[in-house]
Amino acid sequence: YYKMPKGYQPAIPLNVDTVAGPYVLTKTFNGNAKQNLKMLILTEKGEKLTDIDFGCGLKRFLFEPEGFVDVEEIKEEINEQVNLYAPYIAIGDINIVVKEHFLGIKIAYIIEPTNTRQEDIFEVTT
Repeated sequence: YYKMPKGYQPAIPLNVDTVAGPYVLTKTFNGNAKQNLKMLILTEKGEKLTDIDFGCGLKRFLFEPEGFVDVEEIKEEINEQVNLYAPYIAIGDINIVVKEHFLGIKIAYIIEPTNTRQEDIFEVTT
């Protein structure tokens, strides 16, 4: 007798769950939404084989000279991807720190179905 584990999707990074099933799962809608946003931000276009348009593809900005990174283009890409793949997330402020081979992205957002305000920092590096 196999009992189906309760959760949304495997939590990243993958960890074995010997009690509930093969992998630890995200257990809440908010946790799932946060993970989905992280995957959108950190995935390169073409990296998800089932949908080559998925992801912000931000690593392309890492090798631009510091003063030439188009921060508005990064914000636009994030907003477009979230609107397409995670429309249940309303993006608020996006603050970006650009350093050599590093993007720090701080995003304030609302997970609309639960009316939860979140703020997370994502790091894009080589």
